[in-house]
Amino acid sequence: MSLDGNGWLTIGEVQEMTQAYWAGHSLPSETPLTGAVTDTRSMVPGCIFIALEGERFDGHSFLSEAFSRGAVVAMVSREIPGAGPQLVVPDTLRGLQGIARAVLSRRFGEGKKLVTLTGTAGKTTTRELLRLVLGGVDGQVHSNRLNWNNEIGVPRTLWEWPSSSPEAILEVGIRKPGDMEFLSPVLVADVAIVTSIGQGHLETLGSVYGVWQEKSRLLGYVRPGGTVVLPLEIFERFSQDPFFQKQDLNLLLVAMALPETNPDTVFLSPLPSGALVLDGRVSVDAMGGWHLSGRLGTENFECLLPSPSSTLAMDALLALAAGRALGVPLSEGATRVQSFRPLPGRMQVSRTTEGAMILLDHYNANPLSMAGAFDWAFQIWRKEGERIGNNGPGKFLAVLGDMLELGEESPSLHREIGVEASCFPFSGIYYKGRFSGPFREGFERGGGAPSIVQDIPLEGDLPEGFFPPLVAGDVVLVKGSRGMHLEREASYLGEGS
Repeated sequence: MSLDGNGWLTIGEVQEMTQAYWAGHSLPSETPLTGAVTDTRSMVPGCIFIALEGERFDGHSFLSEAFSRGAVVAMVSREIPGAGPQLVVPDTLRGLQGIARAVLSRRFGEGKKLVTLTGTAGKTTTRELLRLVLGGVDGQVHSNRLNWNNEIGVPRTLWEWPSSSPEAILEVGIRKPGDMEFLSPVLVADVAIVTSIGQGHLETLGSVYGVWQEKSRLLGYVRPGGTVVLPLEIFERFSQDPFFQKQDLNLLLVAMALPETNPDTVFLSPLPSGALVLDGRVSVDAMGGWHLSGRLGTENFECLLPSPSSTLAMDALLALAAGRALGVPLSEGATRVQSFRPLPGRMQVSRTTEGAMILLDHYNANPLSMAGAFDWAFQIWRKEGERIGNNGPGKFLAVLGDMLELGEESPSLHREIGVEASCFPFSGIYYKGRFSGPFREGFERGGGAPSIVQDIPLEGDLPEGFFPPLVAGDVVLVKGSRGMHLEREASYLGEGS
């Protein structure tokens, strides 16, 4: 649906972009619409209802209800006699893309800007950071709701782009080859970002290079004069890709130096002509605060990060780069970044009533995000130890779940994550999932003590006292794929506010 019907579309615009024809009686082309809806429970008077079809549902069965709730027209793939005015298209899933193209055309005509972004990890965090960079805490920047980043959620996000929002940020998720190409008609953007490339959705994409091939398609849909924003590391890994040989490519690369590393960026591959590099660096002050600073030419910035995370630092740098491409000075964007607060289940910090810290990062997981979460949790645990002082650091625990959708590589990748976990001073690891065996093998291979890892029952209530009592100074990381439902374990830990 739309947030402002006056700035939305007419029936004529929808019909033109979808090449639909009328069934039943037609309506005047200048008839205004208030928005588009795919669920009769979310009807808005004056909207168009899209009758989507799936394995377990058929929107055509709900046409009468849609009209009774306020729809003025329905988009269908087959006529339903007597139901009301209908625009017929070969495929309503493609039809909703046509509506999104019409909205996009209207907003571009109004001079508005669109940013698209994708990646193996960091998409949603970068999206939320960029919202701050572009609009500040009370900004009107439009973006996806929740996880609306698939073939239905992406066009629905564009449908809701109100005329009052000068920019929109469109997060795009893909799971299999062809997903990005399917969405390409609505991915024409002023700035395109790939946040990271790693081992994610290998079940369908096959390899890390397959991940790059699919996700990098997003970069090909940038409008003339637009900008591509990438971590320097991604460019160096895939610099031989024909994409980087384009003569008219505006490329803005992001390079990150962590504490105690060389602040000067070293280029392993020749940069394309005209490419710019935003150099960033993380430093730690005497109080343990993490500062992100950087420069682009003669322009400099510095800000305090709300959490000691190298992953968050990179996401912030990408957001600052994209904002800079749209005219936001780095110093101004950096000031806004400091007000960032994570979404539920993503780098979310909670405290128990006893003062222990629960780090909730269980919205999704892959090897890249898992390794980043270990380091983030370690930095917080170390800071908590310094805060407590003479009592020394508390317990450092992890509640982990399987990383899903990794295909045939799942056992070896869980084994590698076990090795990664062994590099951190965990005092206890509780594992939930069918890959606990490979994880344990990797943990022991890396030198971890076998007694540290304990399996979590997949079903039923947890035994009383399964987790040790938590007190101030203790830190627990909760990390796994969303399908592992680690909210249950978080509740047993006594997650507070």
